[in-house]
Amino acid sequence: MGTRPFSEIANTVKSEWTPEVKEFADRFGAELEEQVREQVKLGKQLAEARIAAHLTQGQLATLSHIGQSEISRIERGLGNPTRDTLIRLTAAMGAELAIVPSKQLENA
Repeated sequence: MGTRPFSEIANTVKSEWTPEVKEFADRFGAELEEQVREQVKLGKQLAEARIAAHLTQGQLATLSHIGQSEISRIERGLGNPTRDTLIRLTAAMGAELAIVPSKQLENA
């Protein structure tokens, strides 16, 4: 028996969805995309701060007591760090965690 690509199977199943299920899937997908964008943005910001502090991931791991592999996951947007993890990372870089208005809010 031949194998079918996942996309073909998914499209077959999706074709049977009710309008309500399609609407739910679209909303859920949009929310998930936004969460992923925010995780990637946070990871990039942490990587930039680490580099500005002239630290390698290994050095930051030693200073923060957070595993280097976890730091790597966070910086790539794959991790979901807790508040305490973020505070430990930023403190180890000689920085602090802050909430600043986004450009959209500043221009409103």
